[in-house]
This record gives sequence, structure tokens and C-alpha cells, in this order.
Amino acid sequence: MLSIARLAVLATLALPLAACGAACCNTAASSQAEAFKRISAADLNAKLAAKAPLFVFDDNGDERYKQGHIPTAKALKADAVTADQLPADKAAMLVFYCGSDKCTACHHAAEAAIALGYTNVWIMPEGIKGWEAQKFPVE
Repeated sequence: MLSIARLAVLATLALPLAACGAACCNTAASSQAEAFKRISAADLNAKLAAKAPLFVFDDNGDERYKQGHIPTAKALKADAVTADQLPADKAAMLVFYCGSDKCTACHHAAEAAIALGYTNVWIMPEGIKGWEAQKFPVE
């Protein structure tokens, strides 16, 4: 049986998670529901440098894309993902990113790609801000 002190600790830990909601990037509940994988900015930079076969999509909008984006990235609004904007190969590695780890646009774009039947879908949660903070190249 749980003591009152243990119940108080559990309640204190549960409140911030409940307040966060499903849109939060870091809750255990949201990670369990995600069908996409995560890649760090450093790992994506290494893959790009090695010329790995992958497709990168910037979900930040046209103005931010023009200010600078990850090399090879194509601008793609998260709410406008369609099969004609993605490669024909449904097993191709797709990487979506947005502004930062506070933004969820890349999550929505990745979910849309999965709904279209893509099976190798990734997000880079650090976003362009994390990419630039590590001084990786931008176009």
C-alpha cells in the first residue's frame, strides 16, 4: 500500500505532465505514440557529409527558409505534405525539421508522411536553431 508521502510525490510528478498535454514533445505518452524516429543535428550533418541517401524537409515556412536552411533541404509546409512532394520510394529516409525543440511542425509533417505510407521517417527535434547553434552549414 502506498503511503501518503509517496502519493504526494507521485501527484507532484504527475501534475506537470498532465498540464503539458499531448502536444508536448517530451512526455512519455507522446513518445510512445510516435511512429517516426529522431535524429540529432550532429548525426544528420554527418549523414549529409557522407552523402547518405536521404531527403530533408524544412517545415519553417518560406521566409525562414530563405534566411537559411540545411543544405539540400526542400521547403515543405507541415500542413501541406502530399505524395507528389515526397520521393516515390516509400522506404527512402525522410528527415523533417522545424524551428526548434519547442516547435511541433516537423512532428505533423512526419505523421503526414507516415499516413501516406512512408516507413523510414525521422524528425530532427533541435530544428534550424539547434543546427545553427552547432555552426553547421546553411544554404
